Amino acid sequence: MKMISLLRHETAGKILSILLEKQSVSHKDLASKLGMSSQALTWQINRLRKMGLIDLVTEGMKIRYLLDEENAATVKWCLDLII
Repeated sequence: MKMISLLRHETAGKILSILLEKQSVSHKDLASKLGMSSQALTWQINRLRKMGLIDLVTEGMKIRYLLDEENAATVKWCLDLII
């Protein structure tokens, strides 16, 4: 229920939907796709990371986000319920 509640928030749902579709997205590309500032995206990502839903990978100076493998199926299931 906690995850469904989180996913009903428009931005969190969009972030997780994009990561589910694309597997891995850079911080810059994700902020651009969502039309939000880097700082606002960082706040949202940190919230999702604390819940264990998102992992990050550093590639030099770039940061890429991906769904946590253990939670990907649950995220997909919850998104399917909401959409």
